[in-house]
Amino acid sequence: MITTNQYIFAVLADFVQTSNIGVPISDKNQRYIGTDTEEKEWLKNLKILVEQPILPNFKTAAFEFESNKYFVAIGWHTHKISDELLQIIELNAGIFTALVSELKVIVNQNASPYDIANEIFYESEQEKIKYGFSQVAKFFEPIYVYQIQDNSPFINQDDIDIISLSGFYAIKNRQIISLNFSGSTLSRFEKLFIEGSKNIPCENLLLSLVSVSWKYTFLDIYRCIERLFCISALEDFHKNLKIGDSLLKFSADIENYIGWRPKENESLNKLIENSPEEAIHLFREVKVSIDGQEEGKYGELIYRVRNSIVHFRPANEGIKLDDENWDKLINSSLLVIDYWYNKYDKQLKI
Repeated sequence: MITTNQYIFAVLADFVQTSNIGVPISDKNQRYIGTDTEEKEWLKNLKILVEQPILPNFKTAAFEFESNKYFVAIGWHTHKISDELLQIIELNAGIFTALVSELKVIVNQNASPYDIANEIFYESEQEKIKYGFSQVAKFFEPIYVYQIQDNSPFINQDDIDIISLSGFYAIKNRQIISLNFSGSTLSRFEKLFIEGSKNIPCENLLLSLVSVSWKYTFLDIYRCIERLFCISALEDFHKNLKIGDSLLKFSADIENYIGWRPKENESLNKLIENSPEEAIHLFREVKVSIDGQEEGKYGELIYRVRNSIVHFRPANEGIKLDDENWDKLINSSLLVIDYWYNKYDKQLKI
């Protein structure tokens, strides 16, 4: 308890000193945040389970206290949400002190160093100075804490899927999201975070959701599709050989031992051609926008868009899309991911 308080006030003192405002910081007083008996229990027994950095001023975490699990959102972008999956709880001195210390919550960069110096580091004849936690909390990045319901899809036995939970939270806090996604596309993201196969690399989905560039949003989603290439290329071979290992492990062994890997454009064509019609319809609209015609293979279209981003060769001309067509491309790709990861859930396990 002493260490956590020392850390918090040291962070505030450092913020003032590095601001070069010429105000001296007195260190003769012992400063601490007052806690009652219940708050002391939070401070002593709260256990951080996992944390997830997402953006420079936004990160999430999960912790456990008295067998209950909690989700934490930290950052000035966020606001309180009310949802049946996450129940907001009031912050108290014990929770605040523990989280700031354990998660290294930073001082709000818009905080006034003069206010911190005047309101926190005033001199006093008292050896110990006690503060209400709200006096201190206002100078740090905002912290919101939610109890995760026992029936939450984000809890698997004792593990918390912090990435999917963070993605779900970001969708509920649209100001975190920079790109102009349609409501339909955001619903696709939300469905994948809540109901999608556990084998989907959801970190890529989360990164794509909070990206500031359509290109990088697309590339992270493309990586999820890329993981499916072994299905279209090796599924029949895997079945005929009656291999006991999963299709994903079999594919990894093939690549590691003989250096063979599926051709991306061929694998994409096969995946897209057998995807839901709704996805194909959106791909068709994007192709008309790019090529002026709908004839041709839509897997080749995706491959061209990918190559135009990752390669800087004369043969790979840049492909320009407006927000509407980028959104359609993302939406249709999410449909492909949802369909194939659910269809081949068992084969995609390592």
